[in-house]
Amino acid sequence: MNSLNLDILSSSPIYTQLPIDMHCHSTRSDGTFSPSEVVQKAHEKGVKVLSLSDHDTVLGILEARQTADSLGMTLIHGVEISCRHRVMGGYAKKPAQNEKVIHVLGYGFSDIETMHSKLAAIQANRETRGYAMCERVASTFKRPMDEIWQAVLVQAKGNPQAVGRTHIAKVMADQGLVSDVQKAFTGYLADHKPCYVALDGLSLKDCINLIHDCGGKASLAHATRYNLTANKVRKLIADFASSGGDAVELPASNEPTSTRHMVDRVIKEHELKVSIGSDFHGSTMPWRVLGGVPKLHEGQVGIWESC
Repeated sequence: MNSLNLDILSSSPIYTQLPIDMHCHSTRSDGTFSPSEVVQKAHEKGVKVLSLSDHDTVLGILEARQTADSLGMTLIHGVEISCRHRVMGGYAKKPAQNEKVIHVLGYGFSDIETMHSKLAAIQANRETRGYAMCERVASTFKRPMDEIWQAVLVQAKGNPQAVGRTHIAKVMADQGLVSDVQKAFTGYLADHKPCYVALDGLSLKDCINLIHDCGGKASLAHATRYNLTANKVRKLIADFASSGGDAVELPASNEPTSTRHMVDRVIKEHELKVSIGSDFHGSTMPWRVLGGVPKLHEGQVGIWESC
């Protein structure tokens, strides 16, 4: 694995286009393509190393691995786990919002059965939370609850435990409640918006421990997308490092240069590795493209080299 990664890095001048994508989703959570289809589409984009990282489930890994093997790709076991963490310190206009649902990416774990077992409780909570959010959407827009819920289940391929905000946002856009998926998030489904319901999860420390106990590495997902001030982003990364985290996912290429520089400095300060990923979801978020990942800067080491 390490020699393959070195070959990939050396063939990518100044890391301008890495054929590595460590963050994508399938129909096993809130993506619109099956695990096999995600792998095939990644292959078409020139991706050689892929990690399918569905929300709180590892059920897509076997299907993804079979397709990856047939295409000569390297598939790294992955998952994106929901956990709860209260970011302390700094300044906040709304202290009650300090507790956040944080996403941690688990990579390269070998004990899939234990991971699946431990995630079962979170999966059950996803159904309860999804239903509660649909109730809020129905109430807010004066629509029949069953109509909303059944439409969301269609989006989730009939699996209530896979229901996520992306499915709900798609229904809201399809039914004309909002102009597009992004408006559904920014106006109603993002943290502390009218239709948001928090997802119960592990603590940050317990989440990292679970990943390590299963033989994997932990990376903090999209650290700059939790509606935190810059000070609190730095504090979140520091908390993650002190809890035993291994890496931080680099900000997307379309984020401000100043944001990337800030994250780079904190990564270096805490001697963390990095992960890169498109956070591909499929047709609901067409601006996220498989293989569309940020480039590494000098001295940064990819977490995939340890998987």
